[in-house]
Amino acid sequence: PGYHMNKRHWNTVILDGSVPRGEIERMIDNSYALVVRGLKRSERLGLELRHGREALYR
Repeated sequence: PGYHMNKRHWNTVILDGSVPRGEIERMIDNSYALVVRGLKRSERLGLELRHGREALYR
C-alpha cells in the first residue's frame, strides 16, 4: 500500500494458487462489509435497497 494509506486493515495476498479461492472470497467479503459498516447510514440504506442486506453483510 501507499505510504499515505491507512494500513490498519491491509492484507496482501499473492494470487499464485497457494491460497484457496474460498479463503480469498471470504477475505474480500469481510473487507467489503468493513467498508460498508463505515459508511453513513443514508449511504448504507441506499446500498441495502439496491443489493439487499444479506449481500452487504455476509
